Amino acid sequence: MAQNRSAVNSKDSTKTEMILGGSMYKVIWMISLPLILNNLIMTLYNMADAFFVGQLGTTEFAAVSFVNPVMFLFRSIGMGIQIAGTSILAQLIGRNKIKDAKEYAWHVMIFTVGMGLLIGFIGYYTSPYIIQFMGGTGRFGALSNDYLRYIFLGVPFQIVFMGFVAIMNAQGNTRSSTFVNSFSAILNIFLDPFFIFATIPVLGLPGLGMGVAGAALATSASQVVLMVMGFFIMRKTSEELPVSFRNIPFDGEKLKRIISVGLPSSAGHSGAAFGFILLNTFIAGYGTSLLAAFSLINRINNMIMMPAMGIGMGLTSIVGQNMGAGNPERVKEGFWKAVKLSLLISVVGTFFIYIFRYRLIYFFTPTAEDLMVAQSLEYLTYILPTIPLMGLFSIFQGLFQGSGHTNYSMFMAIGRLWLVRIPLILLFSSFTGLGQRGVWIAMNVSNILVVLYGFWIYRSDRWTREVI
Repeated sequence: MAQNRSAVNSKDSTKTEMILGGSMYKVIWMISLPLILNNLIMTLYNMADAFFVGQLGTTEFAAVSFVNPVMFLFRSIGMGIQIAGTSILAQLIGRNKIKDAKEYAWHVMIFTVGMGLLIGFIGYYTSPYIIQFMGGTGRFGALSNDYLRYIFLGVPFQIVFMGFVAIMNAQGNTRSSTFVNSFSAILNIFLDPFFIFATIPVLGLPGLGMGVAGAALATSASQVVLMVMGFFIMRKTSEELPVSFRNIPFDGEKLKRIISVGLPSSAGHSGAAFGFILLNTFIAGYGTSLLAAFSLINRINNMIMMPAMGIGMGLTSIVGQNMGAGNPERVKEGFWKAVKLSLLISVVGTFFIYIFRYRLIYFFTPTAEDLMVAQSLEYLTYILPTIPLMGLFSIFQGLFQGSGHTNYSMFMAIGRLWLVRIPLILLFSSFTGLGQRGVWIAMNVSNILVVLYGFWIYRSDRWTREVI
């Protein structure tokens, strides 16, 4: 390998040298650990958010959960740009084409700013129609609309930050993005009670008393801080890729390349998000209580999914740089070691969640009715056996996105919902008496099939073809 550098094991070796030639387990942990910590912190934030909103009542909790897929749908465009930027920049760094990488970094930022403003504007003004389309009515619909509309105020800032993350993660500099994300999440947790409650619990201080709308505004305010901090830290910590946005001419071909790599990923995330919107609509048809139970267990399961997702995200830059350096065998080594780590963490985590299932349910929803508790336990029992497979799903996503073959990650994200899960739910609801259990069975079947598809693509070696 031409880029295999002798200084890999020296104290002065760069992250690129480690990624291209260092101990693979060490490289995975070096890149992924900050992302895992970031995911865990974001999970704790989401749980804190759920905890505060849950104090208001089951309807408020369900309303916030109801619109989460909509937020993910619009943010998926930013995620596609982030993934495209990370993949393209990592491969250029692996080839030591720093000038080209700097020019692509500038075009990534142009795209994120434009798309962030467009998405924020569209989302804010269409939120009532989105809620109506999803079947949200009455007080439940009004609460859902309040939360969604205010959350869109912060979306432009979050999408711009995703551009900064692409530049940092492509260099293996995951610590910086983790630091900024963590600070924003902690700030959000601090602001939540002040915006949500009229009188802040425990402290007894006066708050704004805005309810679910306050939770959304607290999130949007923290997104502004996220973007500002992200910009300055990116400029300060980009060592492998000195970022300069001056004297770089606009190049339509570079923008097209970013779109061509990012579009399948955005389409995959968007298709998955729209599928989850439809899934939420199906579940809401069984009652608000079941929707709240579904959301609660998903949040709990995320505790064990976050480490695997962090490893998958870290694998993107590892794969990108090694593919750029022309070393697919090292990529395969990284893939299998990431699979082993993901399985170990998720299996152990699944065991502990089952052991503490009652305590977790009542911690987040202390006023939960018996029906919601029973529905939560039923869903948890059905879904836990295939949770480790969702960790493998994240590893495949990192492999295909890092190699630039985002079309395969798109097929995985869309296929498990639109080709398997939703058709099975419709089949079970129409021709069987399974009821809500048909939803849980369909989810398990789709989780199994999507991982089998990922292994089939991996074994075919199609992902090793150069696309960037």
